[in-house]
Amino acid sequence: MAKKNKTVLIFGSNSFSAGFVIRKLLNKNYKVIGISRSALIEKKFQSFNIEHKNYEFYQLDINNDLNKILNLLKKNNPYYIINFASQSMVAESWQNPINWYKTNSHGMINLYYSIFKLSFKKKLIHISTPEVYGSNARKIPENKNYNPSTPYAASRITADHFLDMLHKNYNFNFCIIRASNVYGEYQKIYRIIPKTIFSILKRKKLNLHGGGNSKRNFIHVQDVAEATYKIMKKGAAGEIYHVSGEKLISIKSLVIKICKLMKYNFEDLIKKTKDRKGKDKYYSLSNKKIIKQFHWEEKINLDEGLKRTIGWVKKYIAYFNKRDENYWHAE
Repeated sequence: MAKKNKTVLIFGSNSFSAGFVIRKLLNKNYKVIGISRSALIEKKFQSFNIEHKNYEFYQLDINNDLNKILNLLKKNNPYYIINFASQSMVAESWQNPINWYKTNSHGMINLYYSIFKLSFKKKLIHISTPEVYGSNARKIPENKNYNPSTPYAASRITADHFLDMLHKNYNFNFCIIRASNVYGEYQKIYRIIPKTIFSILKRKKLNLHGGGNSKRNFIHVQDVAEATYKIMKKGAAGEIYHVSGEKLISIKSLVIKICKLMKYNFEDLIKKTKDRKGKDKYYSLSNKKIIKQFHWEEKINLDEGLKRTIGWVKKYIAYFNKRDENYWHAE
């Protein structure tokens, strides 16, 4: 492999999922350049060694610092570019949708078109979301039948479409990854699994939206990182790949499972509330493609993954006690 092919640039490097991919790449002796609009993440959320000799970090925003980003790309000529960056959080996208479209649609198109025009050889991995499909009870294969239910989901579709057009018209080398609900150690505490664990430890009530009847497939972040690495290396240009486990579980059943593992009474924990607007009832993705093409498999089952996450929250509970566990939006 040429030297430049050992360099990977990652957008959204401070994100939970990106951290495990970065750890994988550093273990494989890649040089990794991380870009995030926020400062370096706090140590409690660091799943890799940010002081590793092969890791460089730059605090840059794709909306405001595009020229600086392009200069970094030209200087380092990375063969692989992985983009985890997005304005996430589904429910909050209703409060000020323009912020989500600014980054996920306009900002992403601007970034991708600029990357496309760079002369060096490259492969882009775009991290998308199953939210673009809307609610699906049956297992669906990779496709472009979009049916978004929220501003967040609609804003994510634009970049997916644009990359497809670049590939069809100019043979641009890209892959799209859509992973089901990713969880695990180092995840931000406002997400459902760490928030449930934290609420039990703090003896706080947990809002169970819509009674917790919606169903999801939860997959451990380490398994997603393994799949992402395989797709980075071997994914075919223009292809979409799902990363998902086999089983659906309702949010209510998930919370019950965590309560049992932590020996806590479910009824003492939850407070039933109205469901959020546009919430999809099901996400069910077929994973046959990556199993067949890359011999990928889900190695960490839900019980094991939950126990690992419980251990991580317990380890840093004193730290989390001093923090606000709610999500705060930054434009």
